[in-house]
Amino acid sequence: SDPHAWQDPRNVALYVANIRDALVRANPAAADGYRARATAYLAELADLDRWARDQIATIPAARRKLVTSHDSLGYFAAAYDFEPVPVSGLSTATEANARDVAAIIDLIRHEQVPAVFFEITSNPKLVCQIGSDAGVRLAEPLFTDSLGAPGSDTATYLAAMRTNVSRIVAALRP
Repeated sequence: SDPHAWQDPRNVALYVANIRDALVRANPAAADGYRARATAYLAELADLDRWARDQIATIPAARRKLVTSHDSLGYFAAAYDFEPVPVSGLSTATEANARDVAAIIDLIRHEQVPAVFFEITSNPKLVCQIGSDAGVRLAEPLFTDSLGAPGSDTATYLAAMRTNVSRIVAALRP
């Protein structure tokens, strides 16, 4: 199963609310500060989600297929109405066999998938090969398991999610 629940900002909002409540219980004297910071971040998460929905709305539904190097975008796909197509199957522990690869290439061609994606922390070799064999481009890498280096434009959750959405939209929009 996909443990990447943070790929849906609405789940992160639940985390923030739970953390806020736990901190308030643990340190009531600082409750106002915890609440204020949580409220501000929850607003940023809501803005991110609205922005992502607006961006993704520019991709026709038929092109909303996420061919990725593993199954890390299930929550993102469910939140934003994409069809996830993990190359390595249902688990990051399993490698795709030749029949699976051929089926994915056939799917990409049949569904006219415009691009394939890989995660910044994964080996892009198989996805690159599939993209090449299917005749589609390899999109810029996505941040699914880690953030970018401190000071980079992907150093925070909000920034990494904006980068991912921007890269997905750029690769899939006609």
